Amino acid sequence: MTGFGLDDDDVTVGGDVVRGFMLTRGRTRASVPELAIETVVTPTAMVRSSMGGLQVDHRRIVEILVGPLSIAEISAHLSIPLRASIVLVSEMVAAGTLSAGDSLDSGDTDLLEKIRSALQLL
Repeated sequence: MTGFGLDDDDVTVGGDVVRGFMLTRGRTRASVPELAIETVVTPTAMVRSSMGGLQVDHRRIVEILVGPLSIAEISAHLSIPLRASIVLVSEMVAAGTLSAGDSLDSGDTDLLEKIRSALQLL
């Protein structure tokens, strides 16, 4: 519990305090295969043109996606629990609302290898 009787997973949505698990309607696991927290997502063209039918939490995710973001970044930007972000984004990708890229591409791994090698030389 934090100083005001709130749990660490509590979220403020529109001025109201919401328990973290309520963002996912009580689910702690996605009903589809879950994505890794580093997976980068972008909204599909379909959802950009018609956001009216989205749930509030899904709309908030799409609104912050001005460019590609990872699930961890979405969690941080919206100040929602990481577990809730994983569930929501995984289900949005499965529904076609978001498209998911690879969590790391070969360019990223090459850079990481170079950094690791340089650190080992120190």
